[in-house]
Amino acid sequence: MKTVQERAGSQVLRISGLCKSFGGLNVLSNFELEIPHAEDMAVAVLGQNGAGKTTLVNLITRILPVDAGTIEVYGNDVLSLPARALAPMGVGRTFQTPRLLLDDTVLDNVLLGSVAQGNWHGQARRKLLADAQEALEAVSLADQAGRAIRSLPFGSRKLVELARALIGHPRVLLLDEPAAGLSQVEEEHLAEVLVRLRASGMTLLLIEHRMMLVKAVAQRVVMMASGKVVFDGTVAEALDSSVVKEGYLGTQVAG
Repeated sequence: MKTVQERAGSQVLRISGLCKSFGGLNVLSNFELEIPHAEDMAVAVLGQNGAGKTTLVNLITRILPVDAGTIEVYGNDVLSLPARALAPMGVGRTFQTPRLLLDDTVLDNVLLGSVAQGNWHGQARRKLLADAQEALEAVSLADQAGRAIRSLPFGSRKLVELARALIGHPRVLLLDEPAAGLSQVEEEHLAEVLVRLRASGMTLLLIEHRMMLVKAVAQRVVMMASGKVVFDGTVAEALDSSVVKEGYLGTQVAG
């Protein structure tokens, strides 16, 4: 497959007129979002359950077909490409519930990220192991490489899934509620990991309910309602916004 080239001056992500319905239910309606190039950027997407947040990620990553609209990553038309082309473009993602092989080791699960991205053949296993080790170090799990997933607490499992996404060296990472089900201590550790990834130059698109994580990681907040963007601003502006307070955060703002 021909390598997809990044176009000079293009934005990381540009979504225009995006529509998606399930039966008679409109989940996304003319959704618009742009994320420009930046050396240090994390965008948090907020919204009540059913606002279309996970659907948005599934459309970007081609898990679901688009009804109408356009999606561009680094200036390339994603909808004209097969889903397998996204990883070579530098797009990674995680799922809200970790999709791991419970009886396999942490290392083997991370290596599966390379297989899924088509990198297993044509590369030396030594290089793959080095990439997996680097990914585990990034999430502070290098010393757990030989443990079976089944023996890990839920928070560590979510970090393994994150490491599996990192083995492909993504430039943009889509995270679907990474703090869901985590304790406060686990959430604080996750925030430290994501801040380091952001500081490394990776662009993060963070679907999240937990405001502590949003405040710690993101610089920009987008709020969805009825399949559209109803707020787009800085974290400070979001915390002071009546739209965000009344529509979603409620008493979380004070925290």
